[in-house]
Amino acid sequence: MTREAAFSALFAAVSSAYPWGIASRRMKLWSEVPAALRPAFFQLESGPEAYQWASPATPKRTLEAKLFLYFDARDPTTPGATAINNALDAIDAALAPAASDLSLGRQTLGGAVHDCKIMGVPVRDTGDLDGDGLAVVAVRLVGP
Repeated sequence: MTREAAFSALFAAVSSAYPWGIASRRMKLWSEVPAALRPAFFQLESGPEAYQWASPATPKRTLEAKLFLYFDARDPTTPGATAINNALDAIDAALAPAASDLSLGRQTLGGAVHDCKIMGVPVRDTGDLDGDGLAVVAVRLVGP
């Protein structure tokens, strides 16, 4: 598993999972993303990296990415949580094992990684108070 192949495969899966106004592997601040370009998806690839040595010559590498999702929650007729829930459901579906991965019980992102899983609890700010919704999802990528 190369780092670039792993992160590229993750980005491809998530960026095609939902109708983002903008999707990028280059992080932007909230204030730099106008409401017209939201929902927006940014993949931050600066999480921890760990090695486990299953044998003296073969390391198992674990990488982490954070998925930042920005939403425009200014519509008073729709709760801000609605867009966040729909986007998180789409990401769950995109990262669920399918096809040949289903029998393995893991998501290989088309063979780019040994396994890809959402970790922990997503951060959620519905934006009901200020109109700016946010979700942050941590994803762990495990090499073979």
